[in-house]
Order: sequence, then structure tokens, then C-alpha cells
Amino acid sequence: MNPCPSDPHDPEPVPGDDHPPKRCAVPSVPHLATGALLRYCRIQANLSYQRVHKCTGISDRQLHGIELARRPLEEDVARTLLDLYGAGQEVQAVAALLSGGHVHEARDQAFQRGSWMMALMAASQGAVMLSTGPLRLAIGLATPAPPPPGRAQYRCRTTLLLHEPALNRIPVQQLARLIALIERRTLTVRVVPGGLSVPEGLLTEWSLTVGISGTSAAACQRRRLYVTHIPEQAPLARNGEPALPDRQMIQLAARHARSPQDSTYQLRQAAHRSRVRAALVDPAVARQA
Repeated sequence: MNPCPSDPHDPEPVPGDDHPPKRCAVPSVPHLATGALLRYCRIQANLSYQRVHKCTGISDRQLHGIELARRPLEEDVARTLLDLYGAGQEVQAVAALLSGGHVHEARDQAFQRGSWMMALMAASQGAVMLSTGPLRLAIGLATPAPPPPGRAQYRCRTTLLLHEPALNRIPVQQLARLIALIERRTLTVRVVPGGLSVPEGLLTEWSLTVGISGTSAAACQRRRLYVTHIPEQAPLARNGEPALPDRQMIQLAARHARSPQDSTYQLRQAAHRSRVRAALVDPAVARQA
């Protein structure tokens, strides 16, 4: 992790930001991600700001600022909160991220874990996934999780940009799962033509704007986090200027992707072909599919 260089132009504070980052107007990856995690764990524990204040002495204003990456977060504060939320196992990952300071690029296995991915989804108004397959992680993210007690279901708008060549490699069970998610309107799938070069793996774009009112387009862009999942490598999270290639790649794929209607038709055709191939090899396998 490389610290964000000092800005000689001394950027103006972000409107509504009580304690803006000292180096730039874009929240750092560690604070953006851990803020989302802390908010998710607090809600999962069914604890209000007032209850947390009573147990820890951390004010509502301070905790709200921490969750939105508007206030600095110290390791001891993170440990206190995670222990209270029953998520003390995440302390080590949080401490490792925070040790990098204000950075816009961080590689850590924590971004592969379900709790972190669900935290990003719970903090996001929308998520875009660009995948060349396999789809286990993408399907897991798109599958709605049960809401915590007394809380509403998360409403993260999720779009999967699926590279066309993957249709010939995806198991029929995964294709069927994608079609089911489309039918339940919990996922939008758009097929990206095979002629477009797409990096291997899964690239996710998270718009971490839940809990912020009146968010402008510029503020949304500052709060976008990109996480790249490459097989056998720790996930790479980036935002701000280092994330420009990721943002451009997703924009390019979305610009060339086919409509949801055409893409669903392609998925059904691919599932049919997969069943036919399975029947030729083993009729029993085809019946199970």
C-alpha cells in the first residue's frame, strides 16, 4: 500500500465532511471499507447509535462519521466496536488495512470474505460486476441475504456484465441460478460481446452512498470502490485516481453490453445447450440439472 501523496493545492473540504482526509478529498480505501464493515456489523447486531454510545462512550456523530469514512478511525476504537458487535475476528484485518494510512490501493484477503462483501453491498446503492467466470462469487453476492431482526432487506441494485465466452464454460446449474435471480428481479445480466477484451476474474464496482442524503454525482464518484478478484491472488481494492482503469473498463463493457432482454435469451440458449451436452454424456446428470 502506497500512501496518497500530499496535495500541494490543499483541496477544499468535502461539503458535509466534518473531518475531511488530510491528504485529499477522496476517502481512503481502508476507511471506506472498514466504515462499511462497522456499519454492517452494528446493524447485524441490532444496535442503535444510542446503544453504542451508552456502551462505549462514542458519540452518535463520531460513529456516524466513522461509518461514512468522514472521521479518522483508530485501531483501538475499531477493536472496541467490533468486540461489541460480536465481530472481533475481523480486528486483525481491520488493523492491517488501517496501518497503511490514507491510501487508494490495498490488497488484502479480507475483501474475499463474505462479511466484507456483504458489508459493501449493504452500504451501496448499486453494484456492478464484470466477470469472465466462474460465477460462484457473483451469484453469492447477487443472492439476497436474510435481513437482520427488525431491519428491511438491502436494496442494492446489482448488474452483472458477463463476458460472452464464459457462456460456454459456466455449469448449467450456475446458468439456471442466474436465470432464477433475473426472474426474481434481484439481478440484471447484460452479456458483453466476446470481441471486447476483458481481464480475467471478477471486477466489482461499489457505490458506497447508503446513509448519505442529497449525494451529488461527484460525491458518488468519490465514494466508488473497485475490488478485483483474480484466482489464487489476494483481492485488490482501489478508488480515486488509481481506480481509473477499473472505472474505464466497466464503462467500456457497459457501453458495448447487450440489452437485458437479449442477454436473458442468450443465457436460456446457453443453458439449453449445456443440458443437451450433458444428456449426450450422461442422461442422469441432465435430469439432475
